[in-house]
Amino acid sequence: MTQHVLRSVLRDGTGDLHATLDAQVGALDSPAAYLAYLRGSHAFRSAIDPLLEAGSARIGWRPVMLSDATARDLADLGAGRPTPVASPALPDAAAVAGALYVVEGSSIGATLIARRAAALGYTAGHGASHLALQTGDPRRWRRFLDWLHAADPDPARAVKAARAVFQTAITAFTQR
Repeated sequence: MTQHVLRSVLRDGTGDLHATLDAQVGALDSPAAYLAYLRGSHAFRSAIDPLLEAGSARIGWRPVMLSDATARDLADLGAGRPTPVASPALPDAAAVAGALYVVEGSSIGATLIARRAAALGYTAGHGASHLALQTGDPRRWRRFLDWLHAADPDPARAVKAARAVFQTAITAFTQR
């Protein structure tokens, strides 16, 4: 399957959940909204990072782990850590690839979130270290898409896992 087709299948297969998550994250136009976002991010990444770390050894793509950085950012803001949400199952390489599509794709939105966080006074050194990690390599998304194309996962299984990961994120942002 070509890179463009696989990416389109994943995007089309998860678009409804992506829109729901974006709406839950919201405008991030106040310190309270940013803190809610950060709590949701930590609950999500605390659940998904261990799965991705274990899965990455099997498939050859290493995601940027953010749960430690979101914990530091919460501490910077004097906030406690939320409870991680239940993790989805990632039983095979196609499922890990689908999960990575969600996580790696979030770096695109993180660029906008980093600008909004900066406008609120949060920086890589205080309250937004996870965003600095997530946006530190502007070519990462393109390299990930190249890797995804070469990996050529089963599209149906990748979409199923990506939907489960989006649902996990939605749950995390709902509980924040």
